[in-house]
Order: sequence, then C-alpha cells, then structure tokens
Amino acid sequence: MATFVSVEELKERADALIAQVAEGGEQVVVTDGKRRLAILSPHGGPLRDRVIEKAELGFDPAAGLVGTPGGRELMGRELAEAGIPLAKGAAELDGIYSAVLTLCEDKEQVFREDLRAIAEEVLADAPGRLRLLALTVQTTTGMPATAEVTLQLDDGPAMRRQQGDGPLDAAFKAIEKLTGLSATVESFATFSATPGRDAMAEAVIELSMGERMVTGRGASTDSVTAGVHAYLHAMNYLTARDG
Repeated sequence: MATFVSVEELKERADALIAQVAEGGEQVVVTDGKRRLAILSPHGGPLRDRVIEKAELGFDPAAGLVGTPGGRELMGRELAEAGIPLAKGAAELDGIYSAVLTLCEDKEQVFREDLRAIAEEVLADAPGRLRLLALTVQTTTGMPATAEVTLQLDDGPAMRRQQGDGPLDAAFKAIEKLTGLSATVESFATFSATPGRDAMAEAVIELSMGERMVTGRGASTDSVTAGVHAYLHAMNYLTARDG
C-alpha cells in the first residue's frame, strides 16, 4: 500500500510523511496528478528492520511446532511487503520456509531483513531465474548509448547488443529482446548505499506487467550494473510461476 500526495502536500506534511516512511509504514508516492514523480520508501537498514516472533513463523519447539501453514502464510505476507511477491502456491515458498525454520534454530532473533535475504538466496538458485553473466556499456557524446548484455536463460547463455537513450535504457532493451518480455518501468532510483569514492550503488525499480507490479533491488560498485540487477530482480518476480 502507498500514500499518494501532490508536491504541495509533500511540502506541507513533509515531517509527518517522512516519519511515516522511517517507521516502516506505507510508501509515499509524489504525483503531479497524472504521473509519479518520486517515491519515498524506507531504506533496507535498521529503520526498516524489525523482529518477527518465531512462534508466529510456526517455530515453537516447546509447543511441538516446527513449521505450520499459518507460519508459512505469514512469511509469504512479510516477503510481499518486503518487495518479494510470490504466489501462495509457488514451489519456491517451500524451500524458503524450510530455510527460515533452520534460521530460527540458529538465531535468537529473526528480523524481516533475514527473511528477505534468505528468499533472495533461495530464489537465485531456482531454475528459470534470469541471471546476469556479463554487461558492457559504451557511451559517446552525441551518440546513442550501446549495451551488450549476456544472460543465463533456460537453454543456456545468450547475448544481445542494443542501443538506447542511455546505458540503462539500452540494457533494458537488450533484456527485453533476450527474454521476449516487455515490462513498464513505473519508477527507478539509485543512491549511494555506502560512503566513500568506492561507494556501493543501490538501485530500486518498480516494474509492471498487466495488473502485476513488483519492486526490484540491485547493488554494485557501478550504478548501471546495479540498475540492471534491480531490473532482473523485478523481472524474476513478474515471471514467477505458480507451484
């Protein structure tokens, strides 16, 4: 869910809206009445993180519980809110839930970010997932940018070279050609995740396809690579099959 406000409303209610986001509440989407201009979303660090009771996840050995349908369902809701939507019957959920229960055995406290990290690790190894193998971009003043993208697809590695208005646009077009899938970029943002000249860049993207909309995240020392990782991250959620 999200709170939609105009630029003027943002100016008038800035303190309250930023506090809402920082406390892990709804995102704030700034619009001009026709399109989205910006999205305020909690960073994936301490401000957003919170403890999740193990018993709610179906892990309570003292009560003889190590896995319950309710715990699995709660985990699915938490992942959806963290930007990792999966269908209720998705086969990957079983693997993620098994890993979460193992984590409950090993950790005194389980945080929401633990669930997201585990889910991304399990999903990265799932068959049919799009993975970036290589990326080369070229930009020349006054000329279209060129991106050469190599992906791991179901039938093996494949490469495509495309031109675009910028390196990211070119890379996204190359991915569309490689996968045969076209998604709409609803919003995109990059920011420095760490300080210093060698800072990690973090990218967040919203993609939609039909009635589905998901959020993808990516990180790299290069902002273009971070954006491509975020795009593929979101595409994997959009194309996830029901189990």
